[in-house]
Formats: sequence, structure tokens, C-alpha cells
Amino acid sequence: MSTSPEKATSPLEHLARLPRQEAAALIDAATADSLVRALAAEHRTEQRHAAELIAGLVEDSVPLLRAVRAALAAPDTRLRWGAAYTLGRALPPGPELWPAALETLALDDGDQRWAAAELACKIARRHPEVRAALRAEIASPSATRRKMCLYCLRDLADPEAPALAIRLLADPDAGVRLAALATAARARGSPVVSETAAAVGTLLDADADLGVRRAAAATLGKLGDDGSAVLAALRSAAASQDPSLARAARGALDALGAS
Repeated sequence: MSTSPEKATSPLEHLARLPRQEAAALIDAATADSLVRALAAEHRTEQRHAAELIAGLVEDSVPLLRAVRAALAAPDTRLRWGAAYTLGRALPPGPELWPAALETLALDDGDQRWAAAELACKIARRHPEVRAALRAEIASPSATRRKMCLYCLRDLADPEAPALAIRLLADPDAGVRLAALATAARARGSPVVSETAAAVGTLLDADADLGVRRAAAATLGKLGDDGSAVLAALRSAAASQDPSLARAARGALDALGAS
């Protein structure tokens, strides 16, 4: 999300230009409530710009910090996310930010989802209960949320992520299967690498989505398992009429020293 200074609220812009202590002295409870409303801006660029400006002020202003924290429980989804994003930028993120991050992980807006994933990982590194919640959410009814939580576990190098990825390689949603492949690639050298390679090989052979089959070929090259079944699946794919799939399979064979 890029910034858009010309669209930000002028009182907020004015305060952001002042020395921090001077700005803080001007923010009473009513002013804080007014400033925080900018965190619900309809346009993503305006919302992020407001969040970045407020993040630079909250440590020095008790009324503003209280107003942003109160906004975590606001009825407006955009305001809840804007408040969580702001606090995640300004302070060490606590588990109170997790509910807003979680709901944002299921949104259609990809930029906001990835910002929420980054925040979720920051929280999980400090709070094990949030890491456990990410693991639980791979069973979410939302395919988008399943996918994003799996990417979070991958980025956290969570020790349970490879085994969880195996389960999601059979997910009905192609996007989730792609996330599972990206996570499964981290199984190299783990106790589940052979099981992972077998499941990935099944996708390479038979997945209905060609993009998933290409990703499966690339993943096999990263896993390091050069068993006969894996090599046979890759050699078959290397002869595919689809040039991208054939190229991915040849690259995997090269990576395994079996071209």
C-alpha cells in the first residue's frame, strides 16, 4: 500500500510535522477520536498513510494511544484493521492485535492480506498462543484464510508446517494447494520428506490445475528426494506438451542430479 499525502486529513498532517512532544500536547481525547477516524478511510492508500502518521505519534500521546486501542473493538472492520496495523507499526505487537489480523487474512484485497500476514507473524514470534491459533486456522471454512495462515507458518519456519502442508495438498482449492506446495518445499531434510514427496508427486501426475502441476514439479526439485517414483513422475512431466510444465520438470531433474 503506497502513501497518498495529499488525501490525508489536514489536522493529522499538521500534527505530524510538529516536534513529537509539541504534537502530543495538542492531542486531547476529542482530537484523538477525530484523528483515529482516518484509520477507516475507504481507500487503502489513505488508510495506510493515516496509520503511518498516527504510528509516529501514539507513543507520546496517551489519549491517542487509548483511542487507537479502543478502535480495535470498533464495529467497522476497516477501522479495526487500521488500528491493528497502526499499533503493529508503533509498538511491539501483542495478542490483542490478532483478531483484526485474522479477519483481514480472509479479505479479497491481496495487499491488505499480506500486510495482515506480516503482522500475524510479528505477533506469533512473541506470543506462542497466536502461533497455535495459526495452526488451528488451516481448518478454517475460508480457503483464503487457510492459504494465508499456511503461508504465515511457512514464513515462521514453524516445525509443524511441513506436516500440515501435506494435509492441505489435497485441499479442494487450487490456491490452498499452491500454498501447501510452497510450504512443503521446506520439508527437505525433515522426517516427513518422503511422505511429502509422495503427496507432491500425486499432484504432479494428476492435479486438474496446470499451475499446481508446474509448482509440484518445482517443489520436487527442492525436496531433494530422488526416489524412483519421484524421478519417474518428473520424467513423465518433462515430456509434457505444456512447455512450462516440461521446463519445470526438467529443472527439478537437474536439481536432483538426474537430468
